[in-house]
Amino acid sequence: MAKNIERLDELTSFGLIYDEKLVCQYIHREINRGIFYGDNPFGATTSMLTVQILLMFILTRITHFLLSPCHQTYLVSQIVAGIILGPVLLGRNIHSFDMLFPATSILTLSTFAEFGMIIHFFKMGVEVNTKQLLMMEKRAVVIGLLGHISSIVFGIIVVFGVEAIFTPFGRERYGIFNLVIIGSLTSFPAISNFLSEMNILNSEIGRMALSTSLVCDACMWLFYLIIVNGGKAFIQKTNEFLPQLVISVCYFILLFFMLRPLVIWISNRNPKGKPMTESHFVLIICVLMLVGYSAQVTGQPSFVVAFWFGLVLPEGPPLGSILAERLDIVGSTFIVPAYCTISGLKTCVPDITGSRTISMTLIFLAGYIGKFVGTLLPSLHFQIEFWDSLVLSLIMCCKGLMDLCLMNVLLHTKAIGELAFTMMLYTMVAITGFSTLIVFYIYDPSRRYKTYIRRSIKGSQNEFDLKILVCIHNEENVYPMINLLQASNPTNTTPLSIFVLHLMELSGRAASILRKNDYTNNNDKSHSYKEISTSEHINNVFNQFLLHNQGCVTLQCFTAIAPYTSMHDDICYMAMDTKSNLVIVPYHKQWSMDQNFEVSNASIRTLNQKALNKSPCSVGILIDRSEKNGKISVINEKTNCEVAMIFLGGADDQEALAYGMRIAEHSKVRLTVIWVRIKTQQHKDWNIKNPYIDLMERAKYTGNLEGKVFFKEEIVEDGEGTAQVIRRLEGRFNFVIVGRHHIVNSPCTLGLTEWCELPELGPLGNLLAMSDFTFSVLVVQQQPFNNEFWYVR
Repeated sequence: MAKNIERLDELTSFGLIYDEKLVCQYIHREINRGIFYGDNPFGATTSMLTVQILLMFILTRITHFLLSPCHQTYLVSQIVAGIILGPVLLGRNIHSFDMLFPATSILTLSTFAEFGMIIHFFKMGVEVNTKQLLMMEKRAVVIGLLGHISSIVFGIIVVFGVEAIFTPFGRERYGIFNLVIIGSLTSFPAISNFLSEMNILNSEIGRMALSTSLVCDACMWLFYLIIVNGGKAFIQKTNEFLPQLVISVCYFILLFFMLRPLVIWISNRNPKGKPMTESHFVLIICVLMLVGYSAQVTGQPSFVVAFWFGLVLPEGPPLGSILAERLDIVGSTFIVPAYCTISGLKTCVPDITGSRTISMTLIFLAGYIGKFVGTLLPSLHFQIEFWDSLVLSLIMCCKGLMDLCLMNVLLHTKAIGELAFTMMLYTMVAITGFSTLIVFYIYDPSRRYKTYIRRSIKGSQNEFDLKILVCIHNEENVYPMINLLQASNPTNTTPLSIFVLHLMELSGRAASILRKNDYTNNNDKSHSYKEISTSEHINNVFNQFLLHNQGCVTLQCFTAIAPYTSMHDDICYMAMDTKSNLVIVPYHKQWSMDQNFEVSNASIRTLNQKALNKSPCSVGILIDRSEKNGKISVINEKTNCEVAMIFLGGADDQEALAYGMRIAEHSKVRLTVIWVRIKTQQHKDWNIKNPYIDLMERAKYTGNLEGKVFFKEEIVEDGEGTAQVIRRLEGRFNFVIVGRHHIVNSPCTLGLTEWCELPELGPLGNLLAMSDFTFSVLVVQQQPFNNEFWYVR
């Protein structure tokens, strides 16, 4: 029966019918004329929707800022913001809540959010590489299967237990079983987003978690589609399940064999290497809308079908990167926060002492415990370290947007009640938030190479070859690197082992990639034309360098596709795996012919800083100015190349000197070592070993250094004197080598350290990079011993 009928305005009324809130509203509403005519600005649908989205955006940002000391993900912050807007804060005052979220606007807001979820999940599906299912390790399959099964088993056991102790769930029992199955899900998109926010996407445990989540995803959908629906049909003794299953299978076959080729054909209409046109992009979105409509016709959730449709499409550029570029900003900024906040609004304030609340909490916690134990024990069985196994187990307990959407589906279909939805959401936020905090503090990807033997250029003197890892961002970095490698004197007696790592920013993909380049397989379509073309060009140039030094150089080329925030982990891993003595990375600025520099990518500077702090071997930053001096090449140079090494003292200067001596062995290179020091009689505490002794010792045992290495001593009083010495290098040298750090508090750097704008280059490197010199510079750092970075000798 209808009761408590109230009028919101002249066009809208609402009331309760059998405890259901119904809204009656005229179809044709007058246009809002503004406050000057006495109209309520919140009466218009558009203005109300705008205010709601803006309010949710601001509150989620504030909540995320307040939770930032706990290192929480955006999803947790967005749900917490919805809980604050709903029952915790505004929900307590019914009038203020109805003013900002009137009943007439809820449907519009929900429709906007769910429509955005279709596009968002389609983008997430396109970013997933389904070929990883065929390439994953055996242990990832076993861990994923056992973690998924144990979560379901633990949850079902507790369901029967609480029903025996407390009251049965009644009609909600089937929905509780569905929540147990959903709770066992560890979706690939959720884990990918979590790892990306934690900056461990390309770590060893990150890659293991992605592979394991793919197994859990596949298990969950097969289990839900066949076993759950089949069991329901068996209990109810009906055959309705079989037609639904046949229709669903036929529908997905239609997606794969008809709509998938259509989207690929539209995407391939663009010329190779060119961006997708606006018309082709709109056509793909229209196909997506058709998929969303057909999903509703066949009784499938639209966001699930959109995700699976994106899953069957080729991942990565051009389709994945275009969708990420054009849809991710709006989706991640407005649509996803709106959906998560709306989910928080749907919660209620539960009775924490009620038996129903306690029983549901126990069931949901049992599922998480089952997931944790089912992941931890197999990980230890496969001899994964305990702390890594613990981190992997915590990551697999984290939930994401897919879980939230499935919970909303159960709530909308009345399979579960408001209390079950609330407790599941609260448990999800608590477990995910706790796991995030623990993972942040106990997992450091660099730990695997912190116990690695420190390697250096000086240490390579007792080895057969010098191993160098060269990092390349674009084709402009190639020739300066080859020029430096050729100057490193590759001969039969002093060979080089070169490892080229092409670094590319992750775009249009959910998982990072680290692979060895192999372009002999022409049927490999797992990478885009642009990626293959760029890497192949770089590979071809280095192959020419290999042929030019045949028998003196060994070469291997790799490609790393990862976010810039965690790309340093791939560099450090490659340095450890290849046992490199030196890692050379390009400077983050490039100079043009008119002597103006341009920032190639600000993220490269941060990447270089992290590589300097984490690398298990020596690191060199190459500041290339070959454009200014006409690309001087050691390979074809007929005259000698003049190289200067500035020595102030310290481990980094010793390492730079060792590399300078290696370069001096080249037939076309002459090295001048400039020892900058203060007067010893005035500052006896700053006496250091004369580098001339090392020079003579090295030249004594290296015959081809005679007449090619020169020593010069410069006496200064402070940093200004050192700067004058450096200024006199212009026009006399083609290449300068310096160390990053020097003697601590040395008067030679007094005044230079305080005004250092680029601390990753050190005081001398900063001066050489910021001034208008025409020679190139290499800043060398020997990986130090310190309290944060211990090595096993």
